[in-house]
Amino acid sequence: MNEPLPAASASRRSVLAFAALAIAAAAAFLYVKGGESRKKPGLQACAASKPLLERLAPLAKGEVAALTLATDPEPFPPLSFNGPDGAPLDITAFKGKTLLLNIWAAWCVPCRAEMPALDRLQQQLGSPSFEVVAINVDTSHLEKPKALLAEIGVKALKFYSDPKADVFFRLRQEGGLTGLPTTFLIDAQGCEIGRMSGPATWDSADALKLIKGALGESAQ
Repeated sequence: MNEPLPAASASRRSVLAFAALAIAAAAAFLYVKGGESRKKPGLQACAASKPLLERLAPLAKGEVAALTLATDPEPFPPLSFNGPDGAPLDITAFKGKTLLLNIWAAWCVPCRAEMPALDRLQQQLGSPSFEVVAINVDTSHLEKPKALLAEIGVKALKFYSDPKADVFFRLRQEGGLTGLPTTFLIDAQGCEIGRMSGPATWDSADALKLIKGALGESAQ
């Protein structure tokens, strides 16, 4: 039979156990608070986008029914790519502008098929408050994407590119991209409102109503 611990020894062990629990609780508290401090600013800003989601929900139908609207809008991941002049560009440069961000490649047949519709959308609704940002992620034969756009008559879209495909892998890592094309709707605060996997007729009446709704304009 085990002998009872001396009173002093039992007391000392109790104090040590309590101290260990206190340290663990404090560490857990600091971890949670640290996580909150990192996430709160962006999440709080994006919480203001919820009324926009409510307005867009009835508009995600027909040709754009495959658009998955966010449940809780979050800041879109920081991305870097090349601008039309080949100089490095950051997604934050577009803050204050609603974006339809499209990830495409010249080897992707559905991507090529939807580019003219994206171009017509940019022609119709492109403005200081809205832009179709189509980022090409070809990593070889870099002359082909521009040649393709010229061949199919794309004129309004600016040529954004990422020959290292960092954008593709970053978005795939974030869980927002499983294939090409993938399109993201991002509001003026830089919050993701919705995403679509696969092509769409982006200049259709349904798509125009959706984008106008995102811009706060009449969907009629």
